[in-house]
Amino acid sequence: MKKYFCLLLTTLTLFSCNKQEKTKLLVISIDGYRHDYTELYSPPFLTKFSNEGARLRSLRPSFPTKTFPNHLSIMTGVYPMNHGIIANHFYAPDLEKRYSLKDRSSVTDGRFYKALPFWALAKKNGIKSATLFWPGSEAEVLGYRPDFYLDYEHTMPHEARISKVLEWLSDKTENAPQFLTLYFSDVDSAGHKFGPEAQETREAVLKVDRSIESLLSQALKIEPNLNIIVLSDHGMQALVAENKELLFKKSNDYIRSLYFIEGHGPISHLYKKSNIVTNISKDIEAINKTAKNFKCYSPMTTPKQLKFHSNVRIGDIVCIADDQWNIILNVDDKLSLGNHGWNQHETNDMDAIFYAKGPKFKTSYVHKSVDNINIYPLFAYIFGIKIDHGIDGNFAPIMGILKQ
Repeated sequence: MKKYFCLLLTTLTLFSCNKQEKTKLLVISIDGYRHDYTELYSPPFLTKFSNEGARLRSLRPSFPTKTFPNHLSIMTGVYPMNHGIIANHFYAPDLEKRYSLKDRSSVTDGRFYKALPFWALAKKNGIKSATLFWPGSEAEVLGYRPDFYLDYEHTMPHEARISKVLEWLSDKTENAPQFLTLYFSDVDSAGHKFGPEAQETREAVLKVDRSIESLLSQALKIEPNLNIIVLSDHGMQALVAENKELLFKKSNDYIRSLYFIEGHGPISHLYKKSNIVTNISKDIEAINKTAKNFKCYSPMTTPKQLKFHSNVRIGDIVCIADDQWNIILNVDDKLSLGNHGWNQHETNDMDAIFYAKGPKFKTSYVHKSVDNINIYPLFAYIFGIKIDHGIDGNFAPIMGILKQ
């Protein structure tokens, strides 16, 4: 009897240990948190967190350096041209439908999304996910949704967001999520409205810092072995008021009526109207003849380093502004005091952050800058998952942040 009791006790102990050893990862995204904001604004918690854990010198975004394209590149491991969300606002000729981050009918339409998010790969491997406002998480993508998700609510207070994540972490059932995400928009909003070096942006950084500290101080009591990543999607650049140029001049203004136009500032997409017959190459030549601080391309001729050439949703003409310059469509166009979207190879103002802490990560370690498409294979490694499909990312550039 004693022998059987000991065997039962050992089995129960092992079962208990196995339950405790389930890997959990929380990914927190701070939209628009530039790579140098921690040094610039000295947020107490994130300063300590980044110094104690592993961090990248910067996280290099994908082009265009916009919110939805980069959140999807982080979560799929592929460039925007391959996951399909090529801008925050664009036209999809393949669907004959416009996509906009402010339009729920498009954001929730799974047909726009062409790459497998990590929560889908996790689900295929028996790992449950919970996402709080990650772009793309409200749609069924390639047949998959996160196990738990919320419809986007821009005004949801930080306290409510924290409470929801803590609720998910407190779940000790078999349905408990192991991969969790959280999103804050405050820093990006302030950077756009007031500029990256404004007092209001500093206050937004400090507000998010306090909220992350509050969340993690409680989360680590619930889940002491929680792995935590704090990252951002892109940086922010201050407006140079005089650095703006009209897309169309007097000599080529006739081209305006031939195309639908999406976007201004760092990048504009021109989609030829279906009932129009025109020579696109000559239209590009005509625009470039008068352009001084931007250049227009056909998709296949965009700079190779941008990896932005192979998708029908890229405009028939795509115009890309020089660093610190803005394309405008009309002389009275309003520009925000801060923006992003420029070529990440021309300025480090577009660079983001990546800080990590937990059992899987090295301590007090600084790693080189890494492209954000390489985060997806990091997620897979943390959970011991094999990636069963092709991606653009690679594990090798980022593996150095992990404990051996």
